[in-house]
Amino acid sequence: MKKSFCTALSLVGVLALNVAAQPARNGGHDENDGADHSGHDHSPTIKERAGETEVDKFWRMSDEAFHDGDYPRAISFHKAIVLLDPRDTESFGNAAWLMWSLGKKEESLAHIARGLKANPTDSEMWDVAGQQYDLQKKETPALAAQAKAAFTNAVKFLPADAEKNSAQMLRRRLAHAAEKANDLPLSIATWRKLVEDFPEDAVNKNNLARVENLRAAKRKAALMPVVIGGAGVATLAAVGGVLRARQLRAAQKI
Repeated sequence: MKKSFCTALSLVGVLALNVAAQPARNGGHDENDGADHSGHDHSPTIKERAGETEVDKFWRMSDEAFHDGDYPRAISFHKAIVLLDPRDTESFGNAAWLMWSLGKKEESLAHIARGLKANPTDSEMWDVAGQQYDLQKKETPALAAQAKAAFTNAVKFLPADAEKNSAQMLRRRLAHAAEKANDLPLSIATWRKLVEDFPEDAVNKNNLARVENLRAAKRKAALMPVVIGGAGVATLAAVGGVLRARQLRAAQKI
């Protein structure tokens, strides 16, 4: 951790210089000049800023950069946050989403990988990973299986005191991811358990019925060639038997 902390402090210094070089967000006015600078009413007061930790400060600055539309700058602040606090899974997720939105898909996945390495048994980090893989599965189909695996771990590492509705939503993400990865047994098992745990919830019931119907349709489609093939083989066998019988009768007449 010492190396990471030193790196973080160095990055803090670089970012501080970068911030100083940026034009003031209030158009260059001093915050204490007495003017009414509307639009910045929610900025923290000097007293509030004095009580900020370094992580708090970078969160505030990343939020400001995000609302200014400066995504690269927001990402740089999130990188500083996770160097100072590698257990900040929310920051990992925010940065990965911003990277993805800028088209930096590989960088996004690499950032998620760093988050998982730092938080291998954290449910929220696995949930963040699953959602990022799910975002990218269209361009990279192999990520559908990784999304399923990530959500499986997220459910596995859920704390015993996890908020009930949040846990339900996570389990739904697992059920959907399993379906998209063509693991219908896992999807059905997950929906069934959700129906058992939340018997009044129509969403879970409807999804269970839908995926069960999907599996039944796939099984029927898979059996069709076998039935046709079997009939074809039986027909050929019958024809072959008739031909052999005719040959035998012909031989007996000779």
